[in-house]
Amino acid sequence: MPYLKIIDRQLLKWAYQKPFKKSFPMKALIFMGDGPFWMIVLFIIALTGQLLNSESFRQLSVLLMFGLFISNIVFVFCKTYVKRRRPYANVELHQELHIQIQNRDPGHGSKELESFPSGHVLWTTLCVGLICSQFGYIAVLLFGWMIPTMMYLRLYLGVHYPSDIFVSLIISSINVAITLLIAPGLMECINGLRYHTGYIYGYWAFIAEFIIFGFKSWLKRV
Repeated sequence: MPYLKIIDRQLLKWAYQKPFKKSFPMKALIFMGDGPFWMIVLFIIALTGQLLNSESFRQLSVLLMFGLFISNIVFVFCKTYVKRRRPYANVELHQELHIQIQNRDPGHGSKELESFPSGHVLWTTLCVGLICSQFGYIAVLLFGWMIPTMMYLRLYLGVHYPSDIFVSLIISSINVAITLLIAPGLMECINGLRYHTGYIYGYWAFIAEFIIFGFKSWLKRV
């Protein structure tokens, strides 16, 4: 365990000490890993499925809602009950590494005791994983870069440890597997409701409520 702790901290130091400059691309990347961005993606996917009458997009919207829901349960539980001080707020860490770590993402990492796990890595891995499972290699080429980028970014900004990132990756990967495992039964149940009067209104009402719920949950974490 002491050896793993050393690796954890040295990897953080390696990533954080890279030259930092605030820029629009940096702000865009931070936004792209956060909950509201994936809520927008969910809405666009659902709307695309409706306008193009695409079963693939419709199914993906359902999978994203289910995956985000179960992930949010785990995420909120960890943030509430696991009190781990973020790197920039850990004075002992600064002394050990002989560097002063600052919060480079005050908009999303302002709560000092909510380092574990990384929401950005969790949401990005989950959503990219589900998108790639639906659309294959083309989706991997288009979106696969987002996962390693987000993993590095959260260390670079001084708001997470590598172990936070690693656990987020594991949680989201498990949730992708669970979502895909129950997908056939879930879609069969939903397809059974599709031809009922008012289905489309109920579908969009559910999406709207889901997005509002997700946004409110996000506001409590920033």
